[in-house]
Amino acid sequence: MNFLREVFSLPFGYLIGFFYEISNNFLLSLFLMIVVVKLVLIPSSVKQQKSMAKSQRMQPKIRRIKEKYANNQQKQQEAMNELYAKEGVSMNMGCSSLIIQLLVMMGVYQVNYKLLSFVLRLPDATVNIIKEAISATSVANEKNFSYQIEMYALQNFDLIKSELVNKISLDEINKIEALIDNLNIFGINLLDRPTTDMGWSLLWLIPILTGISSLLMAIYSWLRQKKNNPEMAKNPSMGCMSFMSPVMSVYFSFMFPASVGVYIIISSLLSFIQMIILNKMYAPKKVLAKVLVDETINRRAREKILKNVAETLEKE
Repeated sequence: MNFLREVFSLPFGYLIGFFYEISNNFLLSLFLMIVVVKLVLIPSSVKQQKSMAKSQRMQPKIRRIKEKYANNQQKQQEAMNELYAKEGVSMNMGCSSLIIQLLVMMGVYQVNYKLLSFVLRLPDATVNIIKEAISATSVANEKNFSYQIEMYALQNFDLIKSELVNKISLDEINKIEALIDNLNIFGINLLDRPTTDMGWSLLWLIPILTGISSLLMAIYSWLRQKKNNPEMAKNPSMGCMSFMSPVMSVYFSFMFPASVGVYIIISSLLSFIQMIILNKMYAPKKVLAKVLVDETINRRAREKILKNVAETLEKE
């Protein structure tokens, strides 16, 4: 399990570490990593946008299928599946998008526990010395200490600093303290997490903003889908996207360090902006017009080929 955690977090840790080395700002590094991930996923987002537009013209066929198999839900679903497959439109766009978001979030979550290795890129020997030092303190009794050991070392660095002075270089100590300062933003430690028994604190702003930003994104997505494709909006996968995403985001913001909540907030806002831009660039009417033009060209090409074959056979 630890091996899978490390492998899965590797690309995200490398990106954040790369940007931190350039900027010396953890929050900016996290933001730039999210931008890179969004850019990589743009082709998938464009494909989803086009599929949504294509599904709009399928509404008359969908209505006919429902009328034809009004008393047979199984036949109706089979016919719908065949139609969507024929048109090249996925019926599970909402949940597939949610799954991708969750996978990326889990990768970022794992990075929080390997900041010394990923972000500061300290030598293994140095990291092991720090682990030994923090393991000798009472912090070692904390829950999930074994795989969160680097995070605990950062949170309790004052307890082990004096012991490390003669074991690791002053430059490494300065890097660690600089990272600790970077992880404290407006009085919020990004390695802490809000808990229900801690009373009110600034940390509660993270799950609140996480829920608001995720809900904003989900509502806009659902309203757009409902406008462009009412039938698709009724699909369970859209309910999955609209309601499960904000709930899971708030849940994760309580379960994981605050930096995961910050990731969700930034990611949701960037996704919201991206969706608006793509909706302008790939408006349903524009996409449908292009699809019709492409289909006309392909149909005429096939007709020309068949005509040439027929003429050839007549000559023979």
